[in-house]
Amino acid sequence: LIERLFVNSMSRSYDYASSKDADSLEHLSEKLKMDLRRHIRCIGSFPILSDRWCDMADTLGRVATVSEAEAKLPRESEGATLWETEEAALRYILEDGKLNLCLRNMVDFKQFEREQFKMGNSGIRTEHISKMDKFEKGLGVVLKNAWSHVEAIQTTDLPLLVEYCAQVVNFGLQNKEFINTKAENGSLCERQEVVVMHYILDVMNQVDEIGEDRLMPLLKEKKLFSLMLRFINFWSGSMKEQHLIVALTTLALIIETEDFKTFKSEHIDEDDRDILVGLDDEEWLEDICDDDKVRRKIRPVLDVIRESKRMRK
Repeated sequence: LIERLFVNSMSRSYDYASSKDADSLEHLSEKLKMDLRRHIRCIGSFPILSDRWCDMADTLGRVATVSEAEAKLPRESEGATLWETEEAALRYILEDGKLNLCLRNMVDFKQFEREQFKMGNSGIRTEHISKMDKFEKGLGVVLKNAWSHVEAIQTTDLPLLVEYCAQVVNFGLQNKEFINTKAENGSLCERQEVVVMHYILDVMNQVDEIGEDRLMPLLKEKKLFSLMLRFINFWSGSMKEQHLIVALTTLALIIETEDFKTFKSEHIDEDDRDILVGLDDEEWLEDICDDDKVRRKIRPVLDVIRESKRMRK
């Protein structure tokens, strides 16, 4: 129940007319809506691990719980706008102009995390670890859900988003130990190193609305196709099937663009071709392709694999 999820997380007590009423956001009390909005308005730019930042991390964890529950509610139609859905948390974030602030907060956090990793995490106290987890996972959910709506993408700083995704994936490729820790504790798929692939998928799903000329030069410049391909090639054993499908679907959508077809050599190089040839022998890819629906979705990737194999003969 969406209301109960949020109320429990806020440690508040509200009265509900019935359990049936609690199943829908239509019955959210005005007090609960005001409470949700008040907490979203508290999202700001604070020094990482400061008291206010830690409070914000808790808030983002709670907002993420609400957003995930809201995202699962049925929509009137596939093309419903954000304002035609029951996703109040995301509406408030957009209405209050917080989306790009949230993106910048995540950019700053991951930069801080990378710097701390290079210093052996010497500046992080044990009590901060849970706050950092809550911040990354919570804000990651909020951003992922927001960018499933074209209205959110249209207001997003796309150059910053693409650059951020490239930085995150590239650092993971260059620093295997950094990713290995997340893989070993089973949290990799909740971390930005994998979640950013959902971000790019959301953006690619709206490429016609955004315009290839606005998006594809950014992906090409940052070598996002190559970075994602190399990441899933190396870390596929630590990724769940659903996330591998997200990554492959994203690559398929990139391949289908006119920009990729026209400037293919600027998106993939010879090393990428070798990786594509090697993917053809991967058991995990074969398992994914057993599903006809998924196979059709990622067919452009399979076509490029076959093309690469022919080029190697």
